[in-house]
Amino acid sequence: MNTAANTHEGRGQIATLARTARGWLALSVACGAVSAACLVGQFVVLAHVVDDTVFHARTLWAERGLLGLFIACLFGCVSARFASDMAGTEAGLQVVASVRTTLLRHLAKAGPVASLRLPAGQILTVMDDGVEALEPFFARYVPSAAMMVVLPLLILAVVCGVDGWSFVILACTGPLVPVCMVFVGYSAQKAMDRQWGHLSTLAGSFLDALRGLKTLRLFGRTAGSLERIGELADAHRRATLSVMKIAFLTSASLEFFASLSIALVAVVFGSRLLAGTVEFRSAFLVLLLAPEYFAPLRNFSASYHARQNAMAALEQIDRVQALPELAQGVECPTNHEPGGQVATLVCAHVSAAYDTTNIVLRDVSCTFSHGQLSVLSGASGAGKSTLLSVILGLLPPMAGNMRALDVHGQSVPRGSIRMAYVPQRPQLVYGSVADNLRIGQADASPEALRAAALMADALEFIEAMPQGFATLVGERGCRLSKGQARRLALARALLCQPDVLVLDEPTADLDPLSARRITRAIQQCVPGRIVIAATHKAELVACASQVLDIAQGQVTQRTMPERHHVLSSCAQEACPV
Repeated sequence: MNTAANTHEGRGQIATLARTARGWLALSVACGAVSAACLVGQFVVLAHVVDDTVFHARTLWAERGLLGLFIACLFGCVSARFASDMAGTEAGLQVVASVRTTLLRHLAKAGPVASLRLPAGQILTVMDDGVEALEPFFARYVPSAAMMVVLPLLILAVVCGVDGWSFVILACTGPLVPVCMVFVGYSAQKAMDRQWGHLSTLAGSFLDALRGLKTLRLFGRTAGSLERIGELADAHRRATLSVMKIAFLTSASLEFFASLSIALVAVVFGSRLLAGTVEFRSAFLVLLLAPEYFAPLRNFSASYHARQNAMAALEQIDRVQALPELAQGVECPTNHEPGGQVATLVCAHVSAAYDTTNIVLRDVSCTFSHGQLSVLSGASGAGKSTLLSVILGLLPPMAGNMRALDVHGQSVPRGSIRMAYVPQRPQLVYGSVADNLRIGQADASPEALRAAALMADALEFIEAMPQGFATLVGERGCRLSKGQARRLALARALLCQPDVLVLDEPTADLDPLSARRITRAIQQCVPGRIVIAATHKAELVACASQVLDIAQGQVTQRTMPERHHVLSSCAQEACPV
C-alpha cells in the first residue's frame, strides 16, 4: 500500500513538474510524431522503389520522383528527431532549474534551524545529483514513452492494410515487452531506492570527514575514517551494480521478444513467398517496418532507468521540501537607506523549542534598546543561540511575540528591519577580500568597503596584505587568522548598515589580543544600532550596557554600572596605548 501511495504521489509530482515545461514537452512529442510519420513514409517509398526496379524493370531515373520523396522523408525524419531531442533536453533543463530554484527558496524559508533536521550531506546530494536526475526523465523518458505509443500504432495501421497475419503477430508480441518491464520495474525501484540511500549516507559521511579532518588527524583516527568511507563506497558500488543488472535484464528480455517476433514474421513471409501467396512489395515493407516496431520499445527500455532514478530522487526531494518553513517571516529589505529606524526590540513572554517535547526558553521577557550593547550570558546549551534565532526570525516562538518599535513606539514590519548576523564560525568563500565583503552588499563601492573595514578594525590588516582588498583569502579563509576572519565577517555584516547586529560568541577560541580587538570593534559598532552578542567571556560582558543571564530556559537581567563608565573602562582595556 505504501508503494502504491508513493507511486501515485510521484505521478502527481511528475505531472506538476511537467507543467513547468509543457510547451517544450509538447514540441518534443509533436516532432517525434512527425519523425515517426516520415520514417514510415520512407520505408513505404523504399519498398515501392525496390519492387519497381527489381521486378518491374524500371530504371532509377524513372523512379526519380519516388527517390526525391524518399530523400525528403529521410531528411524530415532526421530533422524532426533532432528537434525532438533538443526540445526534450530544453524541457529537462527547465524542470531542473525550476526545481532547484524552488528548493533553494524553500531552504531559505526553512532557515538554518530547520535545515539541521537533515544531514548536510543529504541536502547537498539532493540539490546536486537528486535534481539532476530529473533531467533525463523529461529529456529522454517522456519523449520515448510518447514514441512508444505513436510509432507502433502507426506501423500497426500500415501493416494491417498490407498483411493481416503480420498484423496479428506484431499485435500479440508487442504488448509482452511492457508487461515484462512492469514486473522488472518493481525490483528496479527497490534497487534504486537502496542506491540513493547509500549515496546519501556516503555523501554525509564524506562531508563530516572533511569538516573534522583536523580533529581526526589530531586523535589518529584518519585511517578509521577512510576505512568507513571505503565501506560506504563499496556498498554504493554494489547497489549501483544491482541497478545495472536489472537494466541488462530489461534489455535482454526486450531483445528476446523483439527477435522472436521479427523471426516469426520472417519465417511466415518466407514460406508464403515460396508458395506464391504474397507479393514481394508487401513482404519487404513489413520486414522493414518490423524492427522499427520494436525500436521505440528498445529506446523506452534504455531510458526506463531514468524514470526509476527520477522517482527515487523525488522521494529525496520530498524530504527536503518537508522541512518546516521556520524562517518564512525573514525578508531582505529592498531599500539601501542607512539603518536606525528601529529604536527597540521587545521580547514579550516568549517560549521557544525545537520540538514539542523539549522547551528551551520559557516565558522570556526582555528589551533591547538602540545604541546599546546587550550581552546574553550563560553556559553552553542554556539557550543563548535559541534566543538569537528567535530574534533573527529563524525560529518562531511557541508563545509570546517579538516586536520591533520605532522612536515613536510604533511597530516596525519585520520585512523592513535591516538585520545582520555574525556566527561563531563565519563562512568565507574562495575569492578576494572584496569578494567576501560584497556578499553583504553586492554593489558596495570601494569607499563603502573601506568604511566598513575601518569600523570593524579590519582595514589595517587588509591594507597590509600584498594586494589589499584584491588579496585572495584562500579556501574558507585559510590564509587568515581566526581573529582576522571574524573582523572581516563583522565588516561584511556592517556593509548593509543594519538596524540590528547580532553576534554569536564573537571572541570564542581567540587569543587575548585578538579578543580585545574584536571587543573594540564591537564597541565601535554600537552607536546608531542595536547590538546583541551571545558570549560567556568576561571581557565582553564587562563592556555591555545590559547583561541577560540565561539559565534553565529563564532570563535574568543583571544590573550594570552606568554606560559611560563601562565604555570608558572597556576602551582602556581593549585599546591599550
